[in-house]
Parts: sequence; C-alpha cells; structure tokens
Amino acid sequence: MMGMMYMQELTDDKVLRLKNGHLVPDGLRPTKFIIDEHDFSVSSWSDVLVLSLKYIEKNDLQLFQNLKHNHVIFKTAEDSFISPVELEDGTLMETGFGDQDTLDKIRAILQSTRWDYEIQIGL
Repeated sequence: MMGMMYMQELTDDKVLRLKNGHLVPDGLRPTKFIIDEHDFSVSSWSDVLVLSLKYIEKNDLQLFQNLKHNHVIFKTAEDSFISPVELEDGTLMETGFGDQDTLDKIRAILQSTRWDYEIQIGL
C-alpha cells in the first residue's frame, strides 16, 4: 500500500499534521518531528527533510536507493550543492530549499513510501 501523508490546519497545540494541500504557517519553524512514534527535536524544515530521508534509509533501503535518483535532492555534481548534508551511507543531499519547497519535497518523498506514516510536526 502506498504511504499516505495528509496535511491539515495548524492545531491549537501548534502541531502541524500533514494533510492534503500544502501549508507552512508564515514565520513558524518546526521544533519537533514525530514519525511513527519516533520523536526528534528540530529547528528547521531542512532538519525535517534530512530526518525523513534518514528514517527511510534505515527502514527501507530499496526505497532509499530509488529516491537517490531524485537529482534535485541528490545532485550529481558535488560543486552544485548550496547546503549539503551527508547521510550515513556517504550520500550528499541538498537542503538549501525554501520552507514551502522543503515541505513539498518531504510530502513527495513520504508519499512515495509503502507505509502509512504517522507524521506530526510541532511548531
């Protein structure tokens, strides 16, 4: 089954649950990222992107290998990176995207999984 990730409005306790559509509340930064009951402290949308990919790298290596064909995140020329982060296998990924663009990439990546992730982002 394909993983489904949805986005809804910001809740009263400032938790952004990912529902259909896209929304980054203006000026708000993530402080917590929860994926399948794993709770991480974060300080940027890039942190959420990196943690999403690290989670997939550890839990679905085949999917991770397939995602590495995304040449926007995984560039082919090292000198074309703006803000690279190295993953556990030594792969460099780009994190130099705007907030909304980063959230859109997170959604696309997690929608490509076969799990139904429970995702929450604390703001």
